[in-house]
Amino acid sequence: RHGQNMEQFMPFMKDFEKIANKENFVYIGKPIDGIAFQPDEIKFIEFKTGSSALTNKQKDIKLLINSKKISWHEIRL
Repeated sequence: RHGQNMEQFMPFMKDFEKIANKENFVYIGKPIDGIAFQPDEIKFIEFKTGSSALTNKQKDIKLLINSKKISWHEIRL
């Protein structure tokens, strides 16, 4: 529970700026905490506290990202 509360404040921590600009960060919450849309890169970000580990779903997402299995889809109504 402590970790879930901290996640929402992480973009405002000093060390976050080393990873991404907080103005470009969009909080999602599940299954990953958020995405930072940088000018030259899109970063998927997961916050962890203490000894917490990635869930199986988060591990699967990490594998897909690292394997470059990402695509763009546009839906028009």
